[in-house]
Amino acid sequence: MLKRPTSRRKSNAGGIQINLVPILDTMVTLIGFLLFTTSFIALVSIESPLPVIRPEKNQDLNPEQPLQLTLTLRENEVEISSPFHKIKPKTIPNQEGKADTKAIHESLLEIKKLFPKELTVVLIPSQFTLYDSLIALMDAARLMTATDPPIYLKNEQTGYDEPIKQLFPKVVFGNLLENS
Repeated sequence: MLKRPTSRRKSNAGGIQINLVPILDTMVTLIGFLLFTTSFIALVSIESPLPVIRPEKNQDLNPEQPLQLTLTLRENEVEISSPFHKIKPKTIPNQEGKADTKAIHESLLEIKKLFPKELTVVLIPSQFTLYDSLIALMDAARLMTATDPPIYLKNEQTGYDEPIKQLFPKVVFGNLLENS
């Protein structure tokens, strides 16, 4: 006579089954949410190259010294100057611990009237300069507002005077390692 098979062989010993449907539903919802929210994030950057030292042989090609407009940010004031003495240095005291961007903008407008082809401004921040103040100064130096008087520059190709749309759009940081 045959023996009856044991019940252990018939038991389902290998099998706990995990229901993956709720996990997949959560992942699909999460991916959709992340894709939706990334469309609202706007990243803004301002190109700002580091200053470079020109070799001596290239300096002989341009005997005229550039303006090299410099904004030196100190704890209590901002100095507008040119290392080649093209403009008279001007010191603007800070208002309530922040740089007076309106006075700085007006001073930069006057300089732009004297040097309409100049595009570069060098910012030299101190260790006390706040990030918000630095961004506000960059905006004051780069952008012209609707209330600013127009400044015209002759277009070399057409020969017509065209209004300038930006003050000093190229912002360069100087002495970053010295002030850290």
